[in-house]
Amino acid sequence: MKLTPFLNEEKIIIDFKAKNKLNFFSKCADLIVKHHPDFDREEVLELFLKREETMSTGIGNGVAIPHIVYGKCRAHEIYFFKLGDPIDFNSLDGKPVSLLFVVIGNAAKSNLVHLQILAKLARLLKKDDFVNKLKNVQKPEEVMEIIREYE
Repeated sequence: MKLTPFLNEEKIIIDFKAKNKLNFFSKCADLIVKHHPDFDREEVLELFLKREETMSTGIGNGVAIPHIVYGKCRAHEIYFFKLGDPIDFNSLDGKPVSLLFVVIGNAAKSNLVHLQILAKLARLLKKDDFVNKLKNVQKPEEVMEIIREYE
C-alpha cells in the first residue's frame, strides 16, 4: 500500500506550534475542520482524546501516530506535523514527540484500509533513516519526496 494517495502538501505542517498534547489535538481538530467544514470540531477533538485515553499513540523515537475513525469522513486521510518544539506525549519510550502522522478515516467504509495505513506507517517509522530524514525536513514537498522514496 502506498501512503501518498492519502497525503498532500496542504496536509503537511512544518514547525507546528503546540504547548502540550491537548493543545496539539485542539489545533489539529481546527485544521481538520478547516479542510472539512462539515465536520464537528468538538466531535473530532473528543475522538482523539478518547483514543489517547485507551493508550498513547506515541510509538517512540519522537514519533506519534494519532488515529481516529469518524463517521462524517468520506475518505481516509493522513496529516503530517513536524513540531517546532517536541511535546510530552506519554510515549512508550518516555521521549517527547516532534513528528506526528495523524490518520483519520471512516471504519464503516473500510476498516481494512485504516489498518493498512497504520501498519505501513508503523513499518516505515521503525526505520531510523526514514525518521531522521523527516526530522530534518524544511518544506512539505520534502516530506512527500521522502515518503515516495520509502514506500
